[in-house]
Amino acid sequence: MKDIHSVEKKNWLSAGTWLRGLFMLLFGFIAGFVRFIITMIAIFQFLFLLVTGRANNHLKSLGQSLNNYIYQINQFLTLNTDKYPFPLSDWPEDKPHYRYTHRS
Repeated sequence: MKDIHSVEKKNWLSAGTWLRGLFMLLFGFIAGFVRFIITMIAIFQFLFLLVTGRANNHLKSLGQSLNNYIYQINQFLTLNTDKYPFPLSDWPEDKPHYRYTHRS
């Protein structure tokens, strides 16, 4: 019969598990900062829309890129991927990872 405590102890003492936890904490803080930047982009976009009547394409592109980065971080934080987010891997693609489709 397997001793359940041996598996728990192994995970508890694993340096890889602790390292992942440290990076999860770090990327959680980074995600908070990036969300703040996205909020600032939203405010500037609204002001730009008030003044010009259209969106700023550079801010749209930056916002999309940061949204993809947040997605990359969230995938890592929720253990949906073992791939570390930027700067430990490549910056995410510019194309959206998720698209909302309206149901009829």
